[in-house]
Amino acid sequence: MNPVSLGWCFRLLGFSLGLVGLIGSGSIVEAQEPLTEEELSPLMTEVRFIVQDAELHIDARYWPDLGEDLDKLFPMFRRVEAFWEARGTESAVGFTQEAIEALREIGAAGIAMEQGPARAGIRSLRAVCQSCHEAHREEEGDGYRIKAGS
Repeated sequence: MNPVSLGWCFRLLGFSLGLVGLIGSGSIVEAQEPLTEEELSPLMTEVRFIVQDAELHIDARYWPDLGEDLDKLFPMFRRVEAFWEARGTESAVGFTQEAIEALREIGAAGIAMEQGPARAGIRSLRAVCQSCHEAHREEEGDGYRIKAGS
């Protein structure tokens, strides 16, 4: 399924997600200042909360709410991708692209209203996030920081 048809399907189903396929594909680039290192951590915290919401919406089969979650997550991950690209950290860029692919899988499952594949997409997303965190962040006091060299 191509990205444009994803957005079309969401609109047909009453989702608010009209442009998710386009944003998720990189066809539309939101003009924003690049993330700073100080902005990354709060953004990632927000991502974690929205992914938790998405999981609850999948479990409850609240497909329109899942669409709203994806509306938020796609541009957030695009900002994370741009952050790592600006730093020249290819492995983190790759992890971010894998996460975006997992979001697409979740979106396709949401369109089809298939709970099992949507849950599998969440598991894939969490696994990619964990791999990136292990490779590129370290605990510091009561929070995290980017590892030196990342």
